[in-house]
Amino acid sequence: MTERELAWRIFAGEFNRADLQHSEGDDRAPNYIITPTGAKCNRLFVVGVATEIDNIGAEEDLWRVRVSDPTGVFTIYAGQYQPEAAIFFSELQIPAFIAVTGKAKIYAPEDRTVYTSIRSEDVNIVNADVRDRWVLNTAERTMERINAMKLALSPNMHGEELRDYFRGKISMELADGIVMALDHYHITETYLRQLVDMTRGAVEGISKDVSKKPEYIIAKPTLPKVVGEKKEGEYIVAGLGSKDKAKKAPEPKEVMFSLLEKMDQGDGIGYLDLINAARKHNLSSDTAESAIRELMDEGRCYEPKIGILKKV
Repeated sequence: MTERELAWRIFAGEFNRADLQHSEGDDRAPNYIITPTGAKCNRLFVVGVATEIDNIGAEEDLWRVRVSDPTGVFTIYAGQYQPEAAIFFSELQIPAFIAVTGKAKIYAPEDRTVYTSIRSEDVNIVNADVRDRWVLNTAERTMERINAMKLALSPNMHGEELRDYFRGKISMELADGIVMALDHYHITETYLRQLVDMTRGAVEGISKDVSKKPEYIIAKPTLPKVVGEKKEGEYIVAGLGSKDKAKKAPEPKEVMFSLLEKMDQGDGIGYLDLINAARKHNLSSDTAESAIRELMDEGRCYEPKIGILKKV
């Protein structure tokens, strides 16, 4: 019997950028998706809010589910070969916090557009606390990979030379993924900073209570020398620095979420009513609509029926 592959913790914002596949051995060997931070994924473990469910099968049931985390949306499938997951989705009432373990998949049609998805193996109902813990843990794992990738940019090495350089510093599985990701994604420090911003935003967005405890959300890097240098402070998911203590205007999405909380009396609020309320807070219609899309992608609100919004 072969050992079951590690289920990686990856944010949707990173997973959906992945377009590199790798296979080792014959047709029975596992297929891997290599993410921009070098995660060599065959299986994933994700937690988020299920906001949409559709049965897209023709002759057989095939369930497609959108699951949002603070960085984007996972597309989850379950069909005749995943009977327990299919039954679960057929009975699921949205919105709901769910945890999914499954196989990472890539579909690349002829137009060169790449679609990532997860073929579910195990699905369970969870609560907001479990989701928040997953976000924190996934942020730590992501920062570990970013720090390793940052280190890989420094020595200007490739292939076996870079693998040897990483020996004893990180797992060889991650080292293999980083070597392939570097060659494929053309990683730069600017690109890594974007991933850091995404990770930081995920942590800061999950809970007001968590955001008050910056020491609790510091990533624990595998490579302390990288993040220990003062000039690399930007690569640490930490509390706000002294320069950031000045009050900032709230983000449009936070204004919209606050309005949604105040205006929703239990039955939801009309989309246009929310847009009109936003104008009184000096937000344009385009800005308000963009903010609503962000909130929906993060799983903080959903559309129970067309034109009506409710918070999760």
